[in-house]
Amino acid sequence: MRRRIITAAVKCDLAALSTLANENGKGLRFSFGDGKDPAAFWKQAEDAGEPVLARLVQVLNLPAAKQGELYFWPAVHVTNAEKDWAALTGIYPEAQLQAMREGGTGYLGLRVGITAKGDWQLAVSGD
Repeated sequence: MRRRIITAAVKCDLAALSTLANENGKGLRFSFGDGKDPAAFWKQAEDAGEPVLARLVQVLNLPAAKQGELYFWPAVHVTNAEKDWAALTGIYPEAQLQAMREGGTGYLGLRVGITAKGDWQLAVSGD
């Protein structure tokens, strides 16, 4: 699933991402709001200047960490390890990363969760 998400995001193929999001049912959490359509949500974010698709690719190319039944990208979401924070350089502005680290919230950037069976469960930012 990870490779398929990357391929669709590189192509900016929101329809393919939406299909992948719903491949195992409509269980993908992509927003903390009441959004129903991940493609529409991501298009709106992209149109507002947030590089969601680029970050999706960047994050999924970082190391993952397992927590419960999910593999999370980036690993820092689970580990809070220095090396995993360092891996985020260039994905988010340094000031934003520093604010997350010093704010006591941990990593609140884009994180992706996929089960070992390939069920894409989440792709969310924020808290």
